[in-house]
Amino acid sequence: MQKLFSEFNKILVVSKQEKAAIGFLRDVILNPDDGKAVGISFATAGGDNKIMVASASSVVGAGLNFIMLRDTEAVGLPDEIIRVKEVMDKGIEIVGSKVVDEDGRNMGKANNYSVNLKTLKLERLYVLCSNIVKLIAKEIIIPEEDIIKIEKGKITVRSGVIKESKSVNVLAKEPQANS
Repeated sequence: MQKLFSEFNKILVVSKQEKAAIGFLRDVILNPDDGKAVGISFATAGGDNKIMVASASSVVGAGLNFIMLRDTEAVGLPDEIIRVKEVMDKGIEIVGSKVVDEDGRNMGKANNYSVNLKTLKLERLYVLCSNIVKLIAKEIIIPEEDIIKIEKGKITVRSGVIKESKSVNVLAKEPQANS
């Protein structure tokens, strides 16, 4: 079950043991080395919107509009869960990062991504194409197997992803109005 980053704020975080909603998902904290989640961050319910985190191992289930944690004992402040803190301290933001291919060609900027909530793994990267690539497409969707490296401000993808229709979905250019 895939969810787009842009839809995360609509996903309820619930505690199985307490049988209660505890907040709304902000982010799935992905390890840039393998695309697997190390944790989640969420804004607490109840008006204070405090940012809390939980390790990926404390996630026991997910549905269309919720992600379930074992209990609230697994929840802490962002600097309290070491592995989550290590990844967060790298300051990597996928959305807004420049996307380049292996040959250094600018593909555009990441404008969204999807995560499988069952496996807590990065599934697809959505790229708003640069001016050169816009000649071919407005946006491309790159599957996780074509993502080579994620680092602060830059994501490297396999060269030739636009040409290979099996490995990437190409969204058509918007029709241009005649002048």
